[in-house]
Amino acid sequence: MNKNFTAVRIFVSFFMLISSATGLYAELLSMDTVATGEIYKADRSSISQQIISENDLIDDSVADSGEDFNRPQLVKMLAATRKVVLTFDDGPHPRTTPKILEILKRRHVRAIFFVLGLQAAKYPELVKQIHDEGHLIGNHSYSHRNLAQISDRDLNTELDRTSSLIESITGCRPEYLRPPYGAMNKKVLAAARQRGMKITLWTIDPKDWLQKNEASILQQTERQLGISSGRLRGGALLLHDIYPSTVRALEPLLDRLATHEFTIASINNLDATNGNFWAAAAPVLSRDRGFPRQFDPDIIGHNLLTSLLKPQQNNIRTPMAILKAHKTGNLLVYLIKNPCEKAFNQQYSL
Repeated sequence: MNKNFTAVRIFVSFFMLISSATGLYAELLSMDTVATGEIYKADRSSISQQIISENDLIDDSVADSGEDFNRPQLVKMLAATRKVVLTFDDGPHPRTTPKILEILKRRHVRAIFFVLGLQAAKYPELVKQIHDEGHLIGNHSYSHRNLAQISDRDLNTELDRTSSLIESITGCRPEYLRPPYGAMNKKVLAAARQRGMKITLWTIDPKDWLQKNEASILQQTERQLGISSGRLRGGALLLHDIYPSTVRALEPLLDRLATHEFTIASINNLDATNGNFWAAAAPVLSRDRGFPRQFDPDIIGHNLLTSLLKPQQNNIRTPMAILKAHKTGNLLVYLIKNPCEKAFNQQYSL
Protein backbone atom coordinates (compact mmCIF):
# COMPACT_ATOMS: atom_id res chain seq x y z
CA MET A 1 0.00 0.00 0.00
CA ASN A 2 2.81 2.39 0.94
CA LYS A 3 4.64 1.56 -2.26
CA ASN A 4 1.56 2.35 -4.34
CA PHE A 5 1.04 5.60 -2.46
CA THR A 6 4.68 6.58 -3.02
CA ALA A 7 4.38 5.81 -6.73
CA VAL A 8 1.27 7.98 -6.99
CA ARG A 9 3.03 10.84 -5.23
CA ILE A 10 6.00 10.57 -7.60
CA PHE A 11 3.70 10.55 -10.61
CA VAL A 12 1.73 13.57 -9.38
CA SER A 13 4.93 15.48 -8.61
CA PHE A 14 6.34 14.68 -12.04
CA PHE A 15 3.11 15.78 -13.70
CA MET A 16 3.09 19.08 -11.80
CA LEU A 17 6.72 19.68 -12.72
CA ILE A 18 6.02 19.13 -16.40
CA SER A 19 2.96 21.41 -16.24
CA SER A 20 4.94 24.11 -14.50
CA ALA A 21 7.75 23.90 -17.04
CA THR A 22 5.27 24.04 -19.90
CA GLY A 23 3.61 27.09 -18.39
CA LEU A 24 6.95 28.79 -17.89
CA TYR A 25 7.95 28.03 -21.46
CA ALA A 26 4.66 29.43 -22.74
CA GLU A 27 5.15 32.57 -20.63
CA LEU A 28 8.69 33.08 -21.90
CA LEU A 29 7.59 32.44 -25.46
CA SER A 30 4.76 34.93 -25.19
CA MET A 31 7.15 37.67 -24.10
CA ASP A 32 8.50 38.00 -27.63
CA THR A 33 5.59 36.63 -29.62
CA VAL A 34 2.60 38.30 -28.00
CA ALA A 35 2.75 41.14 -30.50
CA THR A 36 2.64 38.77 -33.47
CA GLY A 37 0.07 36.28 -32.26
CA GLU A 38 -2.69 37.80 -34.36
CA ILE A 39 -0.54 38.98 -37.26
CA TYR A 40 -1.12 37.85 -40.83
CA LYS A 41 -0.82 34.28 -41.94
CA ALA A 42 2.51 34.68 -43.66
CA ASP A 43 3.53 33.13 -46.94
CA ARG A 44 5.96 30.57 -45.56
CA SER A 45 7.49 29.77 -48.93
CA SER A 46 8.44 33.42 -49.37
CA ILE A 47 9.90 33.58 -45.85
CA SER A 48 12.02 30.52 -46.59
CA GLN A 49 13.30 32.10 -49.78
CA GLN A 50 14.08 35.34 -48.01
CA ILE A 51 16.05 33.57 -45.29
CA ILE A 52 18.08 31.73 -47.92
CA SER A 53 18.67 34.72 -50.17
CA GLU A 54 16.97 38.09 -50.24
CA ASN A 55 18.15 38.63 -53.79
CA ASP A 56 16.03 35.74 -55.04
CA LEU A 57 12.97 37.84 -54.25
CA ILE A 58 14.09 41.40 -54.87
CA ASP A 59 14.74 42.28 -58.49
CA ASP A 60 15.97 45.86 -58.41
CA SER A 61 16.31 46.00 -62.17
CA VAL A 62 12.55 46.38 -62.58
CA ALA A 63 12.59 49.62 -60.61
CA ASP A 64 15.54 51.48 -62.11
CA SER A 65 13.74 54.43 -63.67
CA GLY A 66 14.83 56.84 -60.94
CA GLU A 67 11.30 57.36 -59.65
CA ASP A 68 11.32 54.58 -57.06
CA PHE A 69 13.44 54.03 -53.99
CA ASN A 70 14.98 50.72 -54.86
CA ARG A 71 18.12 49.65 -53.09
CA PRO A 72 20.68 50.90 -55.64
CA GLN A 73 18.95 54.28 -55.57
CA LEU A 74 18.91 54.37 -51.78
CA VAL A 75 22.57 53.38 -51.63
CA LYS A 76 23.42 56.11 -54.12
CA MET A 77 21.55 58.72 -52.12
CA LEU A 78 22.40 57.70 -48.56
CA ALA A 79 25.51 55.52 -48.34
CA ALA A 80 27.99 58.40 -48.60
CA THR A 81 26.14 60.35 -45.89
CA ARG A 82 25.27 59.94 -42.24
CA LYS A 83 21.54 59.97 -42.96
CA VAL A 84 19.24 57.16 -41.84
CA VAL A 85 15.63 56.62 -42.89
CA LEU A 86 13.65 54.80 -40.19
CA THR A 87 10.99 52.42 -41.51
CA PHE A 88 8.64 50.09 -39.62
CA ASP A 89 6.71 47.22 -41.20
CA ASP A 90 3.76 44.93 -40.39
CA GLY A 91 1.90 47.01 -37.79
CA PRO A 92 0.18 48.56 -36.14
CA HIS A 93 -0.13 46.50 -32.99
CA PRO A 94 -1.71 47.78 -29.74
CA ARG A 95 1.04 46.49 -27.43
CA THR A 96 4.13 47.58 -29.29
CA THR A 97 3.33 50.35 -31.76
CA PRO A 98 2.34 52.85 -29.00
CA LYS A 99 5.69 52.25 -27.31
CA ILE A 100 7.51 52.86 -30.60
CA LEU A 101 5.52 56.08 -31.08
CA GLU A 102 6.27 57.21 -27.54
CA ILE A 103 10.01 56.82 -28.08
CA LEU A 104 9.95 58.58 -31.44
CA LYS A 105 7.91 61.46 -30.01
CA ARG A 106 10.24 61.87 -27.06
CA ARG A 107 13.26 61.88 -29.36
CA HIS A 108 11.68 64.19 -31.98
CA VAL A 109 12.17 61.61 -34.72
CA ARG A 110 9.95 60.90 -37.71
CA ALA A 111 9.61 57.55 -39.46
CA ILE A 112 7.52 55.86 -42.13
CA PHE A 113 5.21 53.03 -41.09
CA PHE A 114 4.30 50.49 -43.78
CA VAL A 115 1.07 49.16 -42.34
CA LEU A 116 -0.89 46.05 -43.18
CA GLY A 117 -4.51 46.57 -44.16
CA LEU A 118 -5.79 43.86 -41.85
CA GLN A 119 -4.02 45.46 -38.88
CA ALA A 120 -5.23 48.92 -39.83
CA ALA A 121 -8.79 47.57 -39.93
CA LYS A 122 -8.41 46.22 -36.38
CA TYR A 123 -6.67 49.27 -34.92
CA PRO A 124 -7.69 52.39 -36.87
CA GLU A 125 -7.01 54.57 -33.81
CA LEU A 126 -3.33 53.62 -33.99
CA VAL A 127 -3.16 54.42 -37.70
CA LYS A 128 -4.63 57.83 -36.92
CA GLN A 129 -2.14 58.34 -34.08
CA ILE A 130 0.76 57.53 -36.39
CA HIS A 131 -0.52 60.08 -38.87
CA ASP A 132 -1.37 62.74 -36.29
CA GLU A 133 2.10 62.56 -34.77
CA GLY A 134 3.70 63.46 -38.07
CA HIS A 135 4.85 60.11 -39.37
CA LEU A 136 4.28 58.88 -42.90
CA ILE A 137 2.12 55.84 -43.60
CA GLY A 138 2.87 53.51 -46.47
CA ASN A 139 1.04 50.58 -48.04
CA HIS A 140 2.38 47.13 -47.11
CA SER A 141 -0.47 45.18 -48.72
CA TYR A 142 -3.55 43.93 -46.91
CA SER A 143 -2.50 40.45 -45.77
CA HIS A 144 1.27 40.27 -46.42
CA ARG A 145 1.09 38.05 -49.48
CA ASN A 146 3.87 37.80 -52.05
CA LEU A 147 2.52 40.30 -54.58
CA ALA A 148 4.73 38.94 -57.36
CA GLN A 149 3.12 35.52 -57.15
CA ILE A 150 -0.60 36.32 -57.01
CA SER A 151 -3.17 37.04 -59.70
CA ASP A 152 -3.82 40.52 -61.06
CA ARG A 153 -7.18 40.58 -59.30
CA ASP A 154 -5.71 39.64 -55.94
CA LEU A 155 -2.88 42.15 -56.41
CA ASN A 156 -5.35 44.95 -57.04
CA THR A 157 -7.36 43.94 -53.98
CA GLU A 158 -4.29 43.84 -51.74
CA LEU A 159 -3.26 47.35 -52.75
CA ASP A 160 -6.60 49.11 -53.16
CA ARG A 161 -8.20 47.72 -50.03
CA THR A 162 -5.27 48.90 -47.93
CA SER A 163 -4.92 52.33 -49.52
CA SER A 164 -8.66 53.02 -49.24
CA LEU A 165 -8.63 52.02 -45.58
CA ILE A 166 -5.65 54.24 -44.78
CA GLU A 167 -7.27 57.17 -46.62
CA SER A 168 -10.55 56.70 -44.76
CA ILE A 169 -8.69 56.93 -41.43
CA THR A 170 -6.14 59.68 -42.15
CA GLY A 171 -7.59 61.56 -45.09
CA CYS A 172 -4.39 60.89 -47.04
CA ARG A 173 -3.85 58.21 -49.63
CA PRO A 174 -0.46 56.47 -49.23
CA GLU A 175 2.24 57.48 -51.69
CA TYR A 176 4.71 54.71 -50.86
CA LEU A 177 4.50 50.96 -51.30
CA ARG A 178 6.72 48.37 -49.70
CA PRO A 179 5.91 44.95 -51.17
CA PRO A 180 6.01 42.19 -48.54
CA TYR A 181 9.41 40.47 -48.51
CA GLY A 182 10.52 43.13 -51.01
CA ALA A 183 9.15 40.78 -53.68
CA MET A 184 8.23 42.52 -56.90
CA ASN A 185 8.19 42.17 -60.65
CA LYS A 186 7.06 44.35 -63.54
CA LYS A 187 3.43 43.62 -62.72
CA VAL A 188 3.84 44.91 -59.15
CA LEU A 189 5.77 47.94 -60.36
CA ALA A 190 3.09 48.76 -62.94
CA ALA A 191 0.34 48.44 -60.33
CA ALA A 192 2.20 50.78 -58.00
CA ARG A 193 2.73 53.41 -60.70
CA GLN A 194 -0.87 53.18 -61.79
CA ARG A 195 -1.83 54.19 -58.25
CA GLY A 196 0.81 56.90 -57.93
CA MET A 197 2.85 54.99 -55.35
CA LYS A 198 6.63 54.72 -55.24
CA ILE A 199 8.24 51.38 -54.46
CA THR A 200 10.31 51.89 -51.29
CA LEU A 201 12.77 49.23 -50.16
CA TRP A 202 15.63 49.29 -47.63
CA THR A 203 19.40 48.92 -47.40
CA ILE A 204 19.92 48.07 -43.71
CA ASP A 205 18.24 44.93 -42.35
CA PRO A 206 19.14 43.88 -38.78
CA LYS A 207 16.65 41.02 -39.18
CA ASP A 208 14.59 41.80 -36.12
CA TRP A 209 11.93 39.61 -37.78
CA LEU A 210 14.22 36.58 -37.62
CA GLN A 211 16.22 36.91 -34.41
CA LYS A 212 14.03 38.72 -31.91
CA ASN A 213 16.84 39.82 -29.62
CA GLU A 214 17.69 43.46 -28.95
CA ALA A 215 21.42 42.81 -28.67
CA SER A 216 21.44 41.16 -32.09
CA ILE A 217 19.40 44.03 -33.58
CA LEU A 218 21.91 46.58 -32.28
CA GLN A 219 24.92 44.54 -33.37
CA GLN A 220 23.60 43.97 -36.89
CA THR A 221 22.62 47.61 -37.30
CA GLU A 222 26.03 48.84 -36.13
CA ARG A 223 27.77 46.45 -38.49
CA GLN A 224 25.70 47.40 -41.54
CA LEU A 225 25.97 51.14 -40.83
CA GLY A 226 29.73 50.79 -40.48
CA ILE A 227 29.74 51.85 -36.83
CA SER A 228 31.64 48.71 -35.83
CA SER A 229 34.33 49.19 -38.47
CA GLY A 230 34.53 53.00 -38.31
CA ARG A 231 33.49 53.32 -41.98
CA LEU A 232 30.16 55.06 -41.43
CA ARG A 233 27.47 55.04 -44.09
CA GLY A 234 23.82 55.96 -44.15
CA GLY A 235 20.88 53.90 -45.30
CA ALA A 236 17.21 52.98 -45.03
CA LEU A 237 16.70 50.89 -41.91
CA LEU A 238 14.14 48.08 -41.92
CA LEU A 239 12.46 47.46 -38.54
CA HIS A 240 9.13 46.00 -37.41
CA ASP A 241 6.89 47.67 -34.84
CA ILE A 242 5.31 44.36 -33.77
CA TYR A 243 8.18 42.91 -31.72
CA PRO A 244 8.95 43.76 -28.06
CA SER A 245 12.64 43.23 -28.82
CA THR A 246 12.50 45.99 -31.44
CA VAL A 247 10.90 48.31 -28.88
CA ARG A 248 13.70 47.54 -26.43
CA ALA A 249 16.37 48.09 -29.08
CA LEU A 250 15.03 51.37 -30.47
CA GLU A 251 16.18 53.82 -27.78
CA PRO A 252 19.75 52.42 -27.54
CA LEU A 253 19.83 52.43 -31.34
CA LEU A 254 18.91 56.12 -31.48
CA ASP A 255 21.57 56.83 -28.86
CA ARG A 256 24.19 55.12 -31.02
CA LEU A 257 23.08 57.07 -34.09
CA ALA A 258 23.28 60.36 -32.22
CA THR A 259 26.66 59.50 -30.72
CA HIS A 260 28.08 58.90 -34.20
CA GLU A 261 26.42 62.05 -35.56
CA PHE A 262 23.85 60.36 -37.79
CA THR A 263 20.68 62.27 -38.61
CA ILE A 264 17.23 60.93 -39.45
CA ALA A 265 16.14 61.61 -43.02
CA SER A 266 12.51 61.85 -44.12
CA ILE A 267 11.62 59.61 -47.07
CA ASN A 268 9.17 62.16 -48.47
CA ASN A 269 12.04 64.62 -48.88
CA LEU A 270 14.31 62.24 -50.75
CA ASP A 271 14.31 63.13 -54.41
CA ALA A 272 15.08 59.99 -56.37
CA THR A 273 15.54 61.90 -59.63
CA ASN A 274 18.51 64.03 -58.61
CA GLY A 275 19.73 62.72 -55.27
CA ASN A 276 18.83 65.85 -53.30
CA PHE A 277 17.19 65.36 -49.96
CA TRP A 278 16.45 67.15 -46.75
CA ALA A 279 17.30 65.64 -43.35
CA ALA A 280 15.50 66.25 -40.09
CA ALA A 281 17.29 67.11 -36.89
CA ALA A 282 19.55 64.56 -35.28
CA PRO A 283 17.87 62.31 -32.70
CA VAL A 284 17.87 63.76 -29.21
CA LEU A 285 19.88 61.79 -26.69
CA SER A 286 17.81 60.38 -23.88
CA ARG A 287 20.12 61.36 -21.02
CA ASP A 288 20.72 65.11 -20.90
CA ARG A 289 21.65 65.07 -24.59
CA GLY A 290 24.83 63.13 -23.82
CA PHE A 291 26.34 60.23 -21.96
CA PRO A 292 27.66 60.55 -18.38
CA ARG A 293 31.43 60.35 -18.27
CA GLN A 294 31.94 60.28 -14.49
CA PHE A 295 33.85 57.41 -12.97
CA ASP A 296 32.13 55.72 -10.04
CA PRO A 297 34.49 53.63 -7.85
CA ASP A 298 31.52 51.91 -6.23
CA ILE A 299 30.64 49.92 -9.36
CA ILE A 300 34.06 48.56 -10.29
CA GLY A 301 33.92 45.70 -7.79
CA HIS A 302 37.55 45.98 -6.66
CA ASN A 303 37.85 46.68 -2.93
CA LEU A 304 41.47 47.84 -2.91
CA LEU A 305 41.00 50.18 -5.87
CA THR A 306 37.80 51.51 -4.36
CA SER A 307 39.52 52.27 -1.06
CA LEU A 308 42.25 54.16 -2.91
CA LEU A 309 40.03 56.21 -5.20
CA LYS A 310 37.00 56.92 -3.06
CA PRO A 311 37.45 59.79 -0.57
CA GLN A 312 36.61 58.90 3.00
CA GLN A 313 33.90 60.81 4.82
CA ASN A 314 34.79 63.26 7.62
CA ASN A 315 38.55 62.85 7.15
CA ILE A 316 40.60 66.06 7.43
CA ARG A 317 44.24 66.54 6.47
CA THR A 318 46.33 67.57 9.46
CA PRO A 319 50.07 68.07 9.65
CA MET A 320 50.35 65.24 12.17
CA ALA A 321 48.39 62.85 9.98
CA ILE A 322 50.46 63.77 6.93
CA LEU A 323 53.71 63.19 8.86
CA LYS A 324 52.44 59.84 10.11
CA ALA A 325 51.44 58.76 6.60
CA HIS A 326 54.85 59.79 5.30
CA LYS A 327 56.69 57.76 7.95
CA THR A 328 54.61 54.65 7.23
CA GLY A 329 55.03 54.98 3.46
CA ASN A 330 51.30 55.58 2.85
CA LEU A 331 51.44 59.29 1.99
CA LEU A 332 50.07 58.91 -1.57
CA VAL A 333 47.14 56.82 -0.43
CA TYR A 334 46.38 59.30 2.35
CA LEU A 335 46.43 62.30 -0.01
CA ILE A 336 44.12 60.58 -2.50
CA LYS A 337 41.61 59.65 0.17
CA ASN A 338 41.66 63.13 1.74
CA PRO A 339 41.27 65.85 -0.94
CA CYS A 340 42.97 69.10 -0.05
CA GLU A 341 40.10 71.48 -0.91
CA LYS A 342 37.57 69.60 1.16
CA ALA A 343 39.91 69.38 4.14
CA PHE A 344 40.85 73.06 3.92
CA ASN A 345 37.23 74.20 3.80
CA GLN A 346 36.28 72.00 6.73
CA GLN A 347 39.22 73.08 8.90
CA TYR A 348 39.37 76.82 8.16
CA SER A 349 35.83 77.80 7.19
CA LEU A 350 34.69 81.07 8.79
